[in-house]
Amino acid sequence: MHCPKQSFKHRFRWAVHGLWLPGLVAFACACAAGAADPFAAHVRPTEPLAPDDAREAFRLPPGFEKELVASEPDIAKPMNMAFDARGRLWVTVTLEYPHPVPLGERGRDSIQVLEDTNGDGHFDKVSTFVDGLNIPIGLYPYRDGVIAWSIPNLWFFRDTDGDGRADVREKLYGPLGWERDTHGMSSSFVRGFDGWLYITHGFNNDSVVRGADGSEIRMNSGNTYRVRLDGSRVEHHTHGQVNPFGMCLDPRGNLYSADCHSSPVYQLLHGGYYPSFGKPHDGLGFAPTLMQHSHDSTAISGIVYYADDQWPDAFRDNLFIGNVMTSRINRDSVTFNGSSPVAEEMPDFLETDDPWFRPVNLQLGPDGALYVADFYNRIIGHYEVPLDHPGRDRERGRIWRVVYRGSSEQPIQPRPLALANTIPGLVKELGSPNLKRRLLAMNDLVDRHGDAAVSAVRQAVGSDDAFQRIHARWVLHRLGALEDSELQRACADTGADARVHAMRMLTGTQRWTLHGGLAVAGLEDESPHV
Repeated sequence: MHCPKQSFKHRFRWAVHGLWLPGLVAFACACAAGAADPFAAHVRPTEPLAPDDAREAFRLPPGFEKELVASEPDIAKPMNMAFDARGRLWVTVTLEYPHPVPLGERGRDSIQVLEDTNGDGHFDKVSTFVDGLNIPIGLYPYRDGVIAWSIPNLWFFRDTDGDGRADVREKLYGPLGWERDTHGMSSSFVRGFDGWLYITHGFNNDSVVRGADGSEIRMNSGNTYRVRLDGSRVEHHTHGQVNPFGMCLDPRGNLYSADCHSSPVYQLLHGGYYPSFGKPHDGLGFAPTLMQHSHDSTAISGIVYYADDQWPDAFRDNLFIGNVMTSRINRDSVTFNGSSPVAEEMPDFLETDDPWFRPVNLQLGPDGALYVADFYNRIIGHYEVPLDHPGRDRERGRIWRVVYRGSSEQPIQPRPLALANTIPGLVKELGSPNLKRRLLAMNDLVDRHGDAAVSAVRQAVGSDDAFQRIHARWVLHRLGALEDSELQRACADTGADARVHAMRMLTGTQRWTLHGGLAVAGLEDESPHV
């Protein structure tokens, strides 16, 4: 018997309102066991495939290839991923999910680091940076360690002695909500152009987040917020959504999130309200809708805006999202109606014959490839199947890499994973066609080099390359070294995107004698994005 999608949605709504009936569970299990379509079963009836067999089961557009980056026993149950400027891939790994260990007890979860030690573009080393964690999800490599969520706090795990393992655990914010639902905690960390760390807050949990400066926000269920990386300040970013899981930036600095059980993708407008199980908006109405289609699923997690020149034109400025219920990677092309993005549903980017494939997180790599965290599991549902179901797998997990090889006449070679390690080299990276490289270089110049980079970065402000000008200005702005004359030139830049970023720099200003005039003048700009 096939479980129809409408019936699944109806059961889910009952579940989230606490109306989980024993007969309903029995019905769901019966549907799963007898489903003609294994991709419609909440408990997959197939057996797991070995990594090599799973790779052969994938289908991609012509010219694209899928490579295995890591798998069990090196990696088990990856959740979130993040790159650093050295080209290392940091991964949260959880064996505990969905049941946390009691507070005060040592968990089995960890943050692992994948590294290319010989520069051939492939990871050959997997090491554990910090262990004993409790369902870690979001993470961001920073300075001598990593900022990450692990029940019940946002932590800064530091390696102060240089041995590759964390020896200091500093609480930045917390405790935050996790008690109601471990599939809806803080995750999907993204460093903005402005230097803040943006974070999704998932379904059902209540959180009060406080900064050292006395700032405080309160959240229930779906929200996004941002924090300073030193623990000093927290601010609400958006309100609503049901269960956001996955965020990304586009080159203009627009922020997008994937969401479970409402529209698959939203553009996150600062201060905006989004639908969330009947919650009201702020009186101004809900923020604009990006898409009307659902990609045949209420389980969306992970999102990437492809911003590079390595893939064919048809795949650039596309949103790619992980669909863990259908075991696919969906694709939407993005165009703009004025300043509002509109997503057009395109053919799925990746399909598979393996129902265990669960793409929970996607990342654009500094090499131009798409990286996919595969939670590889018989069961992914959090309400459809009991949390203690014995069929939940706790040993398998994969990370995949999708590359575009081009044709025999025009082969495409991926970029190196690691960025340059010098100030001049990083300044050059600010002009890379790859958005991830530009962001990594910008953050490395600010975080690691600071004032020592100002002179070289200031020279790049006059570059003919628009990307380099934009990111160089952000470096100076974040270091407090962007002069008023440079900001005025930015507001009059010949490139519309450069003027967009100039307006973003003005959003945090306190000097309205000069800056207010620049902002008002921006209202007359010919570009709606400005």
